[in-house]
Amino acid sequence: MLSNLMSQERYEHHINNLALSVSENGALLFRRSQVLYATWPYESRYFSLIGRKMYQESWGVWLGANEFLGVQDTIPSPKVVACGSFYLNFDDVVPLSLQKRMRYPFPSVMVDDGNGPLPESFESGVHIVSSLPCDEQIESVWTTTLGLTVQLKTYAYATTGHRDYIIFDYRFINTGNIDKDPMNRELKDELKDVWLGFVFSTDIKPKFGGKDYDDYYEYYGANYKDWVNGDKSADSARVFIVWDGPEGTGNYDPDPITNEPRVPGYYGVGFLHVDKQAVDDLEFGSSDDPSQPKSVNTESAGEASSSSQYQKLSLSENENVSGVGAESYIMSCGPYNIPINEDVRIVIVQIIAGISRENAEELGRQLLSGTITKEDYEQTIATGRDSLFKALAAAKLAFSKRFNIPDPPPSPDSLLISSGVGHIKLEWSANAEAAEDPDTKVNDFAGCRVYRVINDPTDKWEKIFECGGDSSIPITNTYIDDNVISGFDYYYAVTAFDDGTQNYLHPGLSLESSRLTSNVFRGGVSQQTPMQNLNSLRVVPNPYNIRARGFGDPNNIEDVANNRILFVGLPEKCTIRIYTVYGDLVKTLKHINGLGSEPWDQITEYQQYITSGLYIAHVESEKGNAIIKFVVVR
Repeated sequence: MLSNLMSQERYEHHINNLALSVSENGALLFRRSQVLYATWPYESRYFSLIGRKMYQESWGVWLGANEFLGVQDTIPSPKVVACGSFYLNFDDVVPLSLQKRMRYPFPSVMVDDGNGPLPESFESGVHIVSSLPCDEQIESVWTTTLGLTVQLKTYAYATTGHRDYIIFDYRFINTGNIDKDPMNRELKDELKDVWLGFVFSTDIKPKFGGKDYDDYYEYYGANYKDWVNGDKSADSARVFIVWDGPEGTGNYDPDPITNEPRVPGYYGVGFLHVDKQAVDDLEFGSSDDPSQPKSVNTESAGEASSSSQYQKLSLSENENVSGVGAESYIMSCGPYNIPINEDVRIVIVQIIAGISRENAEELGRQLLSGTITKEDYEQTIATGRDSLFKALAAAKLAFSKRFNIPDPPPSPDSLLISSGVGHIKLEWSANAEAAEDPDTKVNDFAGCRVYRVINDPTDKWEKIFECGGDSSIPITNTYIDDNVISGFDYYYAVTAFDDGTQNYLHPGLSLESSRLTSNVFRGGVSQQTPMQNLNSLRVVPNPYNIRARGFGDPNNIEDVANNRILFVGLPEKCTIRIYTVYGDLVKTLKHINGLGSEPWDQITEYQQYITSGLYIAHVESEKGNAIIKFVVVR
């Protein structure tokens, strides 16, 4: 099974604040580190497994039918196919297709560090569809031994106000097909008493691994049908919410040093549409069944047999479930009778929303200083619940508009970062300036913004430049950042924003493209002018500690950027010989780039990484010779 799991095909959504994977069989299995679980806030495509904020640990659907007769069956019995959470029935699930579509192509991003430009690589096989109603869409289709084929389309947006959710549009079709040949209909009967369950597991915590069952959960929406019928005091949403509660050991997981709540977001699964019956072909509005989901329960994933799984699916209880400490949940819709070639459509939304990173840090400072009480601290974090409902309303709006909402301009489709002496230069394309609004075909481009983060791409990004709009700076495609320090990595992103005139939902509100479409995969480094002597010779950083680094791919300890140290204060040309404290030669570097710095990836002459210890560098040049010591901790 593990080999099957490792070969699971999947695509990732990484266009907005919520990042997650969609697999070829609809399953994200429990505690599997190779899958990108739901992560928020998603600051960069180059996130750290250790530093990311965890919310969801698994996702999938269970498909159950009563009195089912398969190809080899002689006695009808309950049958459940599990796609996700603890279980994935590999023998019962057959992937058919997996595609990712984007409205705009990935940009061409290059970083020139003085040794020639290096391009960034993106996901392969992505289709560009200019008419796409959203910014990213992943479509996964798989069939099952029930003869039930599942088509899933997900919708993700870069648009302001729509960055905290992803919509999942499911169609469960009785095709009768149980193998990779969709034209071969092995089963021809109506499926009876079908239950369609959405199973997921959460463990809200700031780091990967371990268990911390202090999370609160609540189903909000048991009397949603009363609200539909005009009762203003009833629920206006069908959403299951999980958050890190203020009691027990959690306390919103405060950082032990800063008191910052490390996972301040609220996780939610909401229902936007559930078909009343399989023969109802209406797609929007009138065919929605306000009594669904009919079953909302906890501890679903521990069931292994089809009979017990079917029982969990069909409990038919959806009162306002709430509590603390549960691990897994199931929300199921049914029962349906699905004739051959008919289908059931269910549209749900996954949301993570909460207070901003800046507000979380400020809360920690205030609690440490005693300017606010613990109660004030927790009440402020609890406003994330309001943010979740705001995101749910935005998702409802997008669904009501058939997924087509006002759009920002595209990000620049090419970006070049060049390291210079005492500065880093950015150059980007002008494609956004000529782009028309996808809906109105009117050019509403207003300007561009440049964002930067130092050393770690998952840290806080800050806006450092804006042109056009209200900035009083003419529109340009070049920016020189001279507020840099030699030896540090600087990551950049360039976005485009409009004037708000084509925003028919909120006239005048400017929309900005996603920073995630153009942030740079490798930090630009400011170079130094060559020194006339060796008085300023030093090693950066010193000491070097691999655990304190996060400058390249944080998931890969052998990433060159994570292992780079820099010799600075060098003349134009010199030879650097690096020795152990015992006098063994480790590496010889020929410095010939004419600048005042030289990087080293800590790889020896024998193509091995050096070990922890004290090292001595001898620099030999026409300007003189010098020795410097540095420490490495790996």
